[in-house]
Amino acid sequence: MALGKVTTINSDNISGTITEDESGQTYGFSDKDFPSSGLQVNSPCTYEINYADTPPIATKLAAYTPTETDITTPVSGPITVNSGETLRVKNGGVITGSVVVNNGNLFVQGTGQVNGGVTINAEGSVIVENGGVITGTVVVSSGSAFKIKNGGMIRGNIDVTKANRVIIGDADGGGAVYGALTIDRIRKVIITATSKFNC
Repeated sequence: MALGKVTTINSDNISGTITEDESGQTYGFSDKDFPSSGLQVNSPCTYEINYADTPPIATKLAAYTPTETDITTPVSGPITVNSGETLRVKNGGVITGSVVVNNGNLFVQGTGQVNGGVTINAEGSVIVENGGVITGTVVVSSGSAFKIKNGGMIRGNIDVTKANRVIIGDADGGGAVYGALTIDRIRKVIITATSKFNC
């Protein structure tokens, strides 16, 4: 499952477009059950999508209510980020233990830190930016996107089994990876010249 919002609905009422939350990418959708979903233009939704298809088409759209939580103090894991949830570890927030992202969003930013491993499942999304740090291994089993940018840092290894995209660095600045990067299946990889590996 991935997270996004309905952008357009065609006159047949079973197709249109969705915009993915994490990437801002727009994809077509086709869902015979869409009329009974209660979704309208701009409604947040979950959906299934196979990024390997050309072009990728979203199916099985369903409504959800997004929630957002900030961690700004030390807490113990394990922590799970489920569908429709966004967890921001920032401003002195530290998670000691593992984090599992199941079709949710995890942001590690500012002085935020995860002292443990992170696993991304079910089209979840993780962004490490602006000085955020993950000290353990990051495993992307079925991820929508994994980004390290603008001073974000991974001290452990990164193991990508299946993902839509891995982005290390962008126009805002590079990311740093101290461990090994292993990729099995992925749709897109971007590594900018300002990023660092094994530094």
